[in-house]
Amino acid sequence: MLGLFLNKMEQCQINEQFKDELFNNIEKTGEDLKKQFEDLLNLSQKRIDSQVNCSKFEAAYAFSVPKKKREETMKQVKEVRGELWKQSLREAKGNPNDAYEVYCRLCSFD
Repeated sequence: MLGLFLNKMEQCQINEQFKDELFNNIEKTGEDLKKQFEDLLNLSQKRIDSQVNCSKFEAAYAFSVPKKKREETMKQVKEVRGELWKQSLREAKGNPNDAYEVYCRLCSFD
């Protein structure tokens, strides 16, 4: 009878340890997901801010620069963007997703 009681006590201890580990893992996973969400939110906000700034610049430029000069500038911008994309691909070792991150950093007005 004492052996059965001790066996049950051991199972309860194991179960308590399992429960503690399980709840700790759930909490850790929740914290990890919150961090990932915050990182994604910050990245999204930076991209939105960058796009807004770029649009403002383009609008101001269109209102203040003659069409012929804008066309020349657009050609030059295409060349620069092409060079920056090639540089981004090199830095990202050919991975286009990583290259996009590099490209956004290189093109940022921050």
